[in-house]
Amino acid sequence: MPEYYEIKVNGYLDPRWSEWFLGLTLTHLEADETLLYGQVADQAALYGLLERIRDLNLTLVSITGGNPPTHNSDKER
Repeated sequence: MPEYYEIKVNGYLDPRWSEWFLGLTLTHLEADETLLYGQVADQAALYGLLERIRDLNLTLVSITGGNPPTHNSDKER
């Protein structure tokens, strides 16, 4: 069963990277960070995302799993 995740990394990633990150939505945050969020199929897919972040030499700031937000907003969370 897919689970919702929010992954925050340092730096700005162009939203065109979304497909490469399994279709997650990419949003720029203040403080030169990017938030990747959406449904991830399973733990194997999550580890694959983390490997891609590592391969791009991005600094991982945080990973949060759980329920998606109940509001629809593109503002910083």
